[in-house]
Amino acid sequence: MGKKFICNLLALLALMLYVGMSPLQIASADTTIEESTTEIAAPSWVAPASYLALGDSLAAGMDHSGKMGNGYADYLADTLEETGLLDSFNKTFAVPGYTTKDVLKDIEENATREVDGKSIRLHDAIANAGLITISAGANDVLAHVIDPQTKKLAINAEAVQLEVKQVGMNLMQIVSAIHKINPDAQVYIMGYYNPFPQMPQEVQPMLAQLLTGLNTAISTVAQLPNVEWVETADAVAKDFGNYLPNPQNIHLSSEGYQVVAEQFWNKVQADYPWIPVDAFIADDVTTDTITLAWKAATTEGQIAAYDIFLEGNKIGSVDGDVFSFTVGELKENHAYAFSIVAVDQNGNSSEESPSVNVTTESINSSLFSDIKGHWAENAIEQAALLGIFNGYADGSFRPDNGLTRAQAASVFVRALQLPASDISVPFDDIADYAAATQTDIQAAFAHGIVKGDNGHFKPTENVTRAQLALMVWRAATNELGGDMPASNTFTLPADMGNYDAETVQAIATMSGLGVITLEDGSFNPTEPATRAFAASLLTKLLSLATQ
Repeated sequence: MGKKFICNLLALLALMLYVGMSPLQIASADTTIEESTTEIAAPSWVAPASYLALGDSLAAGMDHSGKMGNGYADYLADTLEETGLLDSFNKTFAVPGYTTKDVLKDIEENATREVDGKSIRLHDAIANAGLITISAGANDVLAHVIDPQTKKLAINAEAVQLEVKQVGMNLMQIVSAIHKINPDAQVYIMGYYNPFPQMPQEVQPMLAQLLTGLNTAISTVAQLPNVEWVETADAVAKDFGNYLPNPQNIHLSSEGYQVVAEQFWNKVQADYPWIPVDAFIADDVTTDTITLAWKAATTEGQIAAYDIFLEGNKIGSVDGDVFSFTVGELKENHAYAFSIVAVDQNGNSSEESPSVNVTTESINSSLFSDIKGHWAENAIEQAALLGIFNGYADGSFRPDNGLTRAQAASVFVRALQLPASDISVPFDDIADYAAATQTDIQAAFAHGIVKGDNGHFKPTENVTRAQLALMVWRAATNELGGDMPASNTFTLPADMGNYDAETVQAIATMSGLGVITLEDGSFNPTEPATRAFAASLLTKLLSLATQ
């Protein structure tokens, strides 16, 4: 035994004698000190995400050497896990070589995969996922860009243009199918990078144009609710020598995949609803009281109290085993913003806390006497407040009355605030109408919203649901074209029959965007368009255009 060790041992024994402690007591004291410095996590309502990755080889994890490994989905999952925000991760349905057609087919057929001896159905995976990423579309287009025999650039411009359009349509159907299974799923769609940066400079403008077209088609899908587009081209282009090191392979290096994952992470951090919408709600609302209710916050210890805030000011506190709070003496028809903070027994407060905005009831809660409880009550009131619709002298709205063509023209002029036009109209049956109505018909005609039939406008004829949908679509493309997608697709209504292509596209597009709701797959296009139906379509259109 060395002299140095013996000296150290004697010094330790001397210290123990000096402070009057045994070796066991010293060990116990060290443990106590260590425990006292351990940081205790604050209470939280944040719910970790169940993450599903769909798509092609980029999600599956093929690298620049053609080997399977970690793709952007793996690195995103790693980041989520490191931050404590990952519940589960599944990339079983991401397959090298997959096109948008393949992804759509898998969803339509409810594909099955075997994992660790267990069968997983795609619909179940979608239903269980809160966060879904998709990378699909490049393989669709590459078939018309690279010659399969020579492996050299051979762009078929016409075929590429058609394929890019189809990619956008397929992705619309993919997202719509996902949200039919899981309406609350947050979907993030990957935009593509230039996979051929090492090719000669003379072909780069053509590649850039192709990439822009593809990414435009993909990003259009982000017009749908709960969908975000993730840009990657600029990030990869900053160091393509490192991120795309193999000129013969379009796949990224590990560093490249990490950069792409970072783009996803930035979006997910900002847009994913980490706190569930039902964590803090207004459970009961009257003209002067609001009862708030919440779910228990998660904590390592015990919740001591919940503090309630109104407009940032604390208005009350309840014990940690109480999950509701009633606020009284409020103003009728007034908006209030509440938030809640959980405090644990150690005094730690939740950092990310839920909030809710609530408006008290109005004594006269409806603008019209006959819309209370109507399915379109909110839309009708909104349309009336925007000046799109007027009620009748008796205080009624008559929501289920039909809408004539003359009335429809006036409604669209008011909704879009269309200016009067000096273009003469070719209609011989509107002369007996008031000058204001004729001016509205003239303006609606000049802006391409209404058309005639052999010189007749047929002003007294009721508008059908299909005709009104077509008018709304024309308004979207002619007057709101800069803010609305130019094309779209959706599972077509089963009862469209032999309608012309423009009407079918109008109804399909607005179905995909949520402006029109199908009932059991049907649209009932020949039924009269009611005033309520018109109010619903127009308010949804205006809301979508301003997002």
